[in-house]
Amino acid sequence: MGLSAGLSKQTATSRTFHHGADLDALNQRLKGAKPSEIMEFTIAEAENPVVFTNFRPLAVAFLHLVTRAKPDIPVIWVDHGYNTPETYRHIENVIQLLDLNLHTFSPKMSAAHFNAVHGGIPPLDTPEHDFFSRTVKLEPFNRAMQELKPDVWLNGIRHDQNAHRKGLDIFTKGNHGTIRVAPMFHLKEIDVEEYVYENDLPDNDVYFDPTKGEEHRECGLLLQK
Repeated sequence: MGLSAGLSKQTATSRTFHHGADLDALNQRLKGAKPSEIMEFTIAEAENPVVFTNFRPLAVAFLHLVTRAKPDIPVIWVDHGYNTPETYRHIENVIQLLDLNLHTFSPKMSAAHFNAVHGGIPPLDTPEHDFFSRTVKLEPFNRAMQELKPDVWLNGIRHDQNAHRKGLDIFTKGNHGTIRVAPMFHLKEIDVEEYVYENDLPDNDVYFDPTKGEEHRECGLLLQK
């Protein structure tokens, strides 16, 4: 009996993904599993899973992994309006390549409007930047979650990306009552680079996230309760 089948049999009588679930047990049991096995189990057990992506460098590997398991899974993208031209072209390429079921959510205030009224992207670690992040990313993301009502939020985070993520795991509690699942959590950057190369996937090398400013920072989505 495979890993996914064994776990599915044990949890068939109740919902697997809810805020009262024993995530420690799931994390321990799947710690040595391959990302594809974690994906297989998650898709089998989730009632309404969604993906969140920002199309950052190497994100295409995660999208490829997820859509191989469930081609029609809803993919949430928040278009904050500050992406590089290269990123927008990359997004169009990946949409076509993977036939993504993309759900785009944009801020209620456009980038041009925000720049005109508030003078552009504020300095980091200021109340103005907190307001900026809420306006261009957190509000559209929360709107997406309220509209799609998922039980599982799949994402491509890894333990080696920053100090906050190092303290997380494959399965963690997310906001909006979701369980966050990170199938690639225990991989290293070189592992993901090899996945992109082996599957001949296009990558996005010219990327900018205005809500983070610096690579090691969190944009705020994983900090919400």
